[in-house]
Amino acid sequence: MKIYILLSASLCALSLTSCTASIYGNKILADKQLSDSSINLKIIDNKSTMQMVDNIFGKRDTGRSIKIQSFPDGKLSIATYHGNLNGLGGTYAHRVLYVAYDANDKVINHDIITNNYSDKNNYEKDYLKYKNIAYYELARNDKKEKAKSILGEPKKITFSDEGNLMLVYEKNFNSRDASSYIPIYNYANSTESGISERLYLEFGRNDELVNIYSASVQIIQGRGIVNAESYDEKFIRLSKLP
Repeated sequence: MKIYILLSASLCALSLTSCTASIYGNKILADKQLSDSSINLKIIDNKSTMQMVDNIFGKRDTGRSIKIQSFPDGKLSIATYHGNLNGLGGTYAHRVLYVAYDANDKVINHDIITNNYSDKNNYEKDYLKYKNIAYYELARNDKKEKAKSILGEPKKITFSDEGNLMLVYEKNFNSRDASSYIPIYNYANSTESGISERLYLEFGRNDELVNIYSASVQIIQGRGIVNAESYDEKFIRLSKLP
């Protein structure tokens, strides 16, 4: 009887620990007492390896829309790790660590961003207006904080093929395809497609603006049980500052 009780208690504790981990994601990134800068210091560019990063932050994020290559030609790989900042009350806000690394698994660049899905930035509210404002008011060598003061907080970041940090602003226009309205079939293989209007702001290691890229990206993603992980995107327009 005592053995049974002890086993039951152990299983409950294990279940609770597992549930807590899934709720909060990475504990370091979910710790509100730690600043972004203090977390960033745990990784040293051009010295730390991805094994070292994995040892600190654990399992990398997975999913169909996780960006795994640098912009635009994919010369570097990108890994992300996240911590949920809302705990048991919800997971709308995430603190995400982005790490760009080379073919030898050496870290080239990294940074952290807080993504709050419940808040829209200015680009999401009116992408045409703020795209024009960005091109008109931002110039090379402007600081990152000036860009954020105009466009708001980006929902994600990426890196250029040279390893520079890039803030990504996007407005998505998606709709379900015809397959989504076919009875039975739609549960397994329905798809959603559309256009993502994006603005990429590239910053050098001194946090000064290097370039602005405007892009239209065609997206096709699975919505059914069978093709849930299916995701494909193709650039159909790309321009940058002259």
